[in-house]
Amino acid sequence: MNRKELSKKLKIARIESGLKQEEIAELMHLPISGISVIEKGKRKVDVIELIKFAQYYNKPIECFFYDNDKKDSRRWYDKDAKLSEAINLLQKAPIKYQKSCACAIIGFLKESGLIK
Repeated sequence: MNRKELSKKLKIARIESGLKQEEIAELMHLPISGISVIEKGKRKVDVIELIKFAQYYNKPIECFFYDNDKKDSRRWYDKDAKLSEAINLLQKAPIKYQKSCACAIIGFLKESGLIK
């Protein structure tokens, strides 16, 4: 998925949730212009931000990656108990630790050669 497709889905999800750009900007601790450039596809969204958007919009995170008619009924990480537990614990961790945990996971995967 490219940034433009993701930005379009984020905007649609915001509108469906009934939130204004000003409201989500405040919740995300971003300027209104930050939400605007995200929704125009001019700024990348990191993993933690995407998780927060999904939570605030009350959407499963996979809805940003799949077309509604092609989506599996379960989240990819729910299919494995350990993955599901890890994701749930990460979501419960204090915000200030979530990003460093995500970076550690990415670093581990890259250094181990599992991903490039």
